[in-house]
Amino acid sequence: MSSSYRKSSRLRVAVAGACAAATLYSFHVGTATAADTYIQPQADLRGEYNDNFDFTPGGSDDSDVYGYIADVQALIGIATQRSDTSIRPRLRFQEYPDRDELQTLEGFLDVRSRYDWERSRFDVLGRYAHQDAYNAEFPGGEFDPLAPTDPTNAGGQALVGETRDRFLLTPEYSYDLTERVRLEVAAQYEAVRFDADSGDSTQTDYDNMIGSGAVGWALDPRSDVSVGAYASKYEATDNSTETEAYGGDIGYGYRWSDVTGIELNLFYEQNDTTDFLPVPGEESTSGWGGNATGYWKGEVSEWKASIGRNYIPTGSGGKAESDQLRIQYDRDITQRIKFRGAGRYEARTALTDRGASDDRDYARADLSLQWMITPTWYLRGGYSYIWQDRESATDSAANNKVFISTGYRGLGRQR
Repeated sequence: MSSSYRKSSRLRVAVAGACAAATLYSFHVGTATAADTYIQPQADLRGEYNDNFDFTPGGSDDSDVYGYIADVQALIGIATQRSDTSIRPRLRFQEYPDRDELQTLEGFLDVRSRYDWERSRFDVLGRYAHQDAYNAEFPGGEFDPLAPTDPTNAGGQALVGETRDRFLLTPEYSYDLTERVRLEVAAQYEAVRFDADSGDSTQTDYDNMIGSGAVGWALDPRSDVSVGAYASKYEATDNSTETEAYGGDIGYGYRWSDVTGIELNLFYEQNDTTDFLPVPGEESTSGWGGNATGYWKGEVSEWKASIGRNYIPTGSGGKAESDQLRIQYDRDITQRIKFRGAGRYEARTALTDRGASDDRDYARADLSLQWMITPTWYLRGGYSYIWQDRESATDSAANNKVFISTGYRGLGRQR
């Protein structure tokens, strides 16, 4: 038995234990403070069919696969007069009968907490994911309610059977100098590790750190602006390369209501990359970026959309320029039937030649209908079209996926 296999097995056990411990702890807290705590469990069993799972140009017999996915999670909320915390442990098991190497257990644990004082506020987001690298590389367009702006794609072409462990911690603190002026400081630490049961991983493990500060000014009760600066450092754990970056940004937000608004930001970033292996060298790149995000909610429908350019850490041995468009639309067709459409497009280009072979254009569209059989039990079906065009491939490839699932979602307090 290989050491990489034993490592993956220990990680699976550790993640399963962490998720179980978080769930048991939340039930204990819920018993002690029922008035301030709620738990919304969810379980989903899905069957799916893929006509080109491996994204082989032109398709192949091996890529024509079907599989089963079981997903169990719980959303736990703990609130006091000054704080609000959400905890979400999740386990996901997938099996494809014709492809033994695709059988995997994934584990996730998300924690988001906020604490308010009279003139200040502290927010922290913590995320851990032990995930099949294939699933991490082909994300959908849906926005995560706990972390809608968190980039889910670490980049790089992963082997089938490879896993990715990602840890993210993002604390933020703001202080109101006056009724209109506030100071903000934030930090981010991200650690990504890859592991392949078959041997060496195709991807590069890395750590990425960001520190930032900003001054915000409320123009009126509905709008505000901010000006800030930040610095970051990307380090490959094999000491082959590192990238130091710094920049400045300006932001603007306007809210027509609590559920309708826009957020805009523009930034300029300088990236200085040093390669230590195989040949020492230095390279500097700079450029503009920015993001525009809009959200709107009506009586029976809801929109979320974002578009922008960012410089993201990847598993390809460096950072990359990422142009993305994401959109999600939800509509209640009847009281029991709900439609969801979500899409994502990304064009990713490495900042240096080191990761250029993993450059790609990627697009995905997800359509689904959900029927609430009872207030807690549902039946859901849908279709996904996934397309990519890699720099290293001879031609583009696409995968058509159809699925049907049934599940249970407990009633929880809307927060």
